[in-house]
Amino acid sequence: MDMIKGVRVPERIYRGVLWLVSVVFAGFIIGLGNLVIGDLPMVDEQVVAAPADDTPAVRQVRGQIAQLERDKAGIDDKLEIQRLQLDQAQRASTTASETFRAWIAARTATTNPQQDPEVLARTRELEQLKGNERAIQQAIATLENERAPLDQRETALRGQENDLIAAAWPAQERAMFWQELRVFALRLLLTLPMLAVAAWMVMKKRKSDHWPLMRGFVLAAVFVFFVELVPYLPSYGGYVRYAVGIVLTFAVGHFLIKNMRAYLAQRQEGEAQAEQERRKRVSHDEAFKKMAAKVCPGCDRPISTTGDAEANFCVHCGMTLFDHCHACNTRKMAFFRFCMTCGTPAKEDAPAAALPNPAPA
Repeated sequence: MDMIKGVRVPERIYRGVLWLVSVVFAGFIIGLGNLVIGDLPMVDEQVVAAPADDTPAVRQVRGQIAQLERDKAGIDDKLEIQRLQLDQAQRASTTASETFRAWIAARTATTNPQQDPEVLARTRELEQLKGNERAIQQAIATLENERAPLDQRETALRGQENDLIAAAWPAQERAMFWQELRVFALRLLLTLPMLAVAAWMVMKKRKSDHWPLMRGFVLAAVFVFFVELVPYLPSYGGYVRYAVGIVLTFAVGHFLIKNMRAYLAQRQEGEAQAEQERRKRVSHDEAFKKMAAKVCPGCDRPISTTGDAEANFCVHCGMTLFDHCHACNTRKMAFFRFCMTCGTPAKEDAPAAALPNPAPA
């Protein structure tokens, strides 16, 4: 037969609403915690240590390098202009040389002595162009000589900058470590009491009427632990985080093993009691849930049978699972308070009623 759920529809809705209240309550607690942590000094607005590449000595060296780069840029501008002028002078000198050679060839052919003064004038003009070209080359050489020491000085300063940064890294790492430790300590100061209260609620107050609100607090504590605390654990190359993981896993495993042993001992003790005593320890709604899941309410083991035989009793603990109505002989679940066919109260609710009759063969 199909199992019937024993929880009332309004009760299921009410439980869902209570879970929603727990989640909303947890959300407000988390939001408040974020505001508190954000307003703490040296957490979000921290006093951050100066980076290793931004110390006063490094800034001074970089200032000198910047000045050298400006000086080199000025020389490079002058060199560019001088090289343009040299290019123009070389073209003018080449053109004049070609013209002079053509003219000399023509004069040699005519052998006119009256053109000798013009030969001298043309020679002086060509020499003047060559002299201008040499002067520009000299100016370029002078500028390049001025630039060479600047390059050497810049190379030395960049090496000094790298040495200063390398020397500042240990101090920077120490400063960052103490800063992370300080932030973690402040967060731990807030989250540890919260976790302790949440653990106390889980162990002592799960049956309280206000458990839905306490459950919201527990959810908030778990969120704060994993989101607001664990990411800020000091690393030490990963040793601390792995060590914390080992400790937490051991603690959770020890807690689960201890509870499992207590649960098994309680079940063994319960199975040794009479069925009526065990039945009193199972609530009506709990019995309906377990029977719907095909689990014995007395020992939590699966309900077993063979072939087409009806499983009226638990084969593990002997608890009665199905019986027959003592009024109409309908087979029903033993935890029904009333017969679903005739409405007769079950025998525990009607002491004067007769015991159920066996079903006809």
